[in-house]
Amino acid sequence: MNLRSLETLVEIAEQGSFIRSAERLNMTLSTVSMQMKVLEEELGVQLFDRTRRPPQLTPMGRRVAAEAVGVLSASARLQRACTRSDSLAGNFRIGFVLTSSIRLLPGFLARARVAAREAHFAVETGLSDELAGKVVAGTLDAAVVTGGDLPRTLDTRTLTREELVYCLPKAAANWSIADCMSEMPFIHFMAKTGIGRLIARHLEAAHLTPKTVIVLDSVEAVSECVRAGVGFSILPEPDIRRAAGDDVVLRSLLDQPVMRELVLAYQAGGPFSENAERLAVLFDDALAEKEMLNRSRQMVPEDENIK
Repeated sequence: MNLRSLETLVEIAEQGSFIRSAERLNMTLSTVSMQMKVLEEELGVQLFDRTRRPPQLTPMGRRVAAEAVGVLSASARLQRACTRSDSLAGNFRIGFVLTSSIRLLPGFLARARVAAREAHFAVETGLSDELAGKVVAGTLDAAVVTGGDLPRTLDTRTLTREELVYCLPKAAANWSIADCMSEMPFIHFMAKTGIGRLIARHLEAAHLTPKTVIVLDSVEAVSECVRAGVGFSILPEPDIRRAAGDDVVLRSLLDQPVMRELVLAYQAGGPFSENAERLAVLFDDALAEKEMLNRSRQMVPEDENIK
């Protein structure tokens, strides 16, 4: 068994098609088919129901694909560990913008316990501008904040990018955005925050003026108000999905996507700069593990009683 075969299996599970998987992996269809036949022989199980067109994963095939995600993730971590010349060590003061701390901080700290055992972190949360100011002042070594509009004395390393989306109450699922603007309050996440400025710029660029505006300083509060039908809003897609799940309706912004960039900010040329990339790699690993876990959950077979 080789990792390439497992990568192909995971791709098929995600794409639902041998043909699309072959195209994405830059392989011939016959090579993909042969890989899967060899994998079935090695494992001694039937991964695909070939009586169906196109062939479909069997319940056991879905289970193997879900397990393969974890194997590939572990392999990637091992390769990264073997190529690093040194690891992060020391005491560090790290800031997190509140909306990122809920989703990124747990995975980061869990990853650091394994990959950076000699590093110790003091963490605080706040708004992007406040945290960036503390990095400039030297009271924080680095901070995870919304990119853009940061002091020029700071260097940044992008960690992830998230699309902003409209979130509407289910009762307004068939409303146009223009109707929402004129008929219900727009719940605006604080305009002085990084997210708030992105939202304000989008509304201005799209020439959209809500009839009524409610300003709130919490993603959870915004989400609950939308869920309750109080109004509609714009938020990063991962935040609204985490807070409201399927209880709200999401729509892309009208003209072009607006992305919120989460960055690691630190003083350019400062004492922490040599550790910045090591710290960023911990975030990369934590985000990759979370993504792998999400993909694995999506592939879990319906029949959990298969032996």
